[in-house]
Amino acid sequence: MKRTIVYLLALILPIWVLSSCKDGKQNTGGNETNDSINTETSQLLESETQENTELTESEDEVTPDDGDEIPPGMFAPKEVARLWKKENIKVPGQKSDIVALFEAFYSEWPTLAGNRIVHETNPKLAPSDYYYEEGSIIDRKNGYLESAWYEGEDLGVISACVWNRKNGHKLFAVSFHAEKDFLCFYDFDPAKRTLTPEESPIKREHLNNPDKDPIWYTLPHEGKTLEVIEDTGEEEIATTYYNFDGQNLKFAGHGN
Repeated sequence: MKRTIVYLLALILPIWVLSSCKDGKQNTGGNETNDSINTETSQLLESETQENTELTESEDEVTPDDGDEIPPGMFAPKEVARLWKKENIKVPGQKSDIVALFEAFYSEWPTLAGNRIVHETNPKLAPSDYYYEEGSIIDRKNGYLESAWYEGEDLGVISACVWNRKNGHKLFAVSFHAEKDFLCFYDFDPAKRTLTPEESPIKREHLNNPDKDPIWYTLPHEGKTLEVIEDTGEEEIATTYYNFDGQNLKFAGHGN
């Protein structure tokens, strides 16, 4: 919960910079020959071409660290949010811990956020170090991963955890707090070595304010309770809890 409070402080106290720029051009007319008009038109087109060239060169210089460009072969979080339910994921090898499941997820849905973790756990799978900084949490024993970073003034977090189901399967979840806040849930079948998308247990009717989207999802690093953080609209936050009952996450009430 302390970690959530720190993240929320960064979330609700942004520094807004307002800038405006006006660029106007005024043209005057007169009695001019066709040759003069053609000359001015040619000069204008040449000027616009030079401006477009300079803009293109400036855009080409943007790097993934600026948060404005997704490297080839990677997905933006909003794309993962739209597509993840459509694909089952094979988990290679024999391991079934949090790292093995997350690396399999990353192989199917590589993102800059996930790259930060996988670059530490498996450099062969994520050799590039986009957005990479030391400090990610990789806790195999408790089944938890997390990495947080700043994109300018915006705080981003990716986390993942696993719950052991009493039927021998595992419930695996990945949370994105970036340009798109959402959760992915999967059932892991150890016999088939497959992650199958699963419907979220989080329902609108369970929330304190069903008309608003949550502002944060906190996966458990220790314990088994998932927290959904909501904005009450009164400069306060409220929390909806889901407890793991050995098989699924169940609605467990509200708190502040």
